[in-house]
Amino acid sequence: MKRAALVLVGAYLCAIAAIVHRHSSTIAGAKIPWGLILALVATAAVVLAASELMRVGGAWLGLGWAAMLTALQLSPGGSYLVATDWIGLTFAAGSLALIVWGALRTPRVER
Repeated sequence: MKRAALVLVGAYLCAIAAIVHRHSSTIAGAKIPWGLILALVATAAVVLAASELMRVGGAWLGLGWAAMLTALQLSPGGSYLVATDWIGLTFAAGSLALIVWGALRTPRVER
């Protein structure tokens, strides 16, 4: 049951982050991609929580995340959420790297 829940949470996280990662603001002439930063921070936090929940929780979360990203790209008409510019590629590669890091990090052993 936990595995299925983590897959669903991963898919939901990907869908919400894909919508949010394009948001930005201009402050003092500099464009700040706050949506991208928020998406990456949220992904890191959720994958760490999933890894604490179960031993391979980050991997199950990553499975749902990757399935949703694939579904977005293979949808009829293509996806307009994750573009192939630097923001979209940073979102996809950065989130994937954070998920792999969270899934492979050394588990804490309590004595």
